[in-house]
Amino acid sequence: MTQRTSDADALIRRQTFVRLFQNFDANSRFPAPYVQFAGKPLAFQPDRGWRYDGLGYFNTMHAEARPASETLRVFLVGDSTLLEGQVFADTVPGRLETGLKRTHGEGARVYNFGAISANLNQMIALITTRLMDLQPDVILIVGGGTDIFQPWSFDPRAGYPFNHFASECLHDYFFDTRRSEAETEALSYESLQAMIFNRLENLRALTNWQSDIWEWEVVRHFELSLKRLARLAPGIGAPIRFYLQPTVVRKTERVAEEANAASGSFLAYLDRQYDRFEGVLNRLDLGPDTPFAVRDLSRLFADDRRFLFTDIVHVTSEGRQVMAERLQAEVSALLGARTGAPA
Repeated sequence: MTQRTSDADALIRRQTFVRLFQNFDANSRFPAPYVQFAGKPLAFQPDRGWRYDGLGYFNTMHAEARPASETLRVFLVGDSTLLEGQVFADTVPGRLETGLKRTHGEGARVYNFGAISANLNQMIALITTRLMDLQPDVILIVGGGTDIFQPWSFDPRAGYPFNHFASECLHDYFFDTRRSEAETEALSYESLQAMIFNRLENLRALTNWQSDIWEWEVVRHFELSLKRLARLAPGIGAPIRFYLQPTVVRKTERVAEEANAASGSFLAYLDRQYDRFEGVLNRLDLGPDTPFAVRDLSRLFADDRRFLFTDIVHVTSEGRQVMAERLQAEVSALLGARTGAPA
């Protein structure tokens, strides 16, 4: 009976994986040096009506050497929550730019460096390998959610990009010189799914997936990433702020579709991990003069009774406006502190 139940569970997981396999989309997660993936440069997104810029991000123009006309340059780094919106002005970065132009003049510009499924390690790599050379005044990171929920559904290794197990599998297939020709099967779409799924199952067994020790390993790697960023920050040349992103599990009252955002077991896991991530933020020992600081925005919508979450972390237009206004206040306070004005 136990074996039959196990086989049935494995079949359900396989069927779920096949449904999710389409998420390994080349346009939204195209291989990019050092950061694993970004959008495919200049690829058009027909369901959204916009095109990625030359670097693979959702901007009206991609960031290059800073022109004199940009009196304020803000980089907003994150995951897919920064890409929500039919046009750039409707995204969180676009709304932030609109607000900063009102308060800091037309020379204020915000660049959107949100990548679908990016985790904190990828964001750090992006900052250190690309963004720090482009003369930003401020770098804001909105994240944390992907570090919690992606190990649950995709690569179970804490801190790994969501599709890394698939990349490893393909690399082995094409480049393992120890494999004989007789051992190499024809690579059909179905056999590719089976090969990648089997690797995923093996990794889940090796990592004690969904166990208590696995959950705490996810937390540990998040803390290591933040501490690494704190050490790197003094050499980046711009103040950096990390914001633990809002989530539906932090709403006191979930309305409409928010009540069914995910399964009960997954929401319970998300709730536990957000508690633990908040604990990480609270115990980080950051000096008063460090260019790096952390903020907890996970409860930004805690007492808001409007329908705001379309899933566990993505928000409606009204939610994006609230987030943009909060980030605008943070930028203004930070600039005021740097110039000696009241923050």
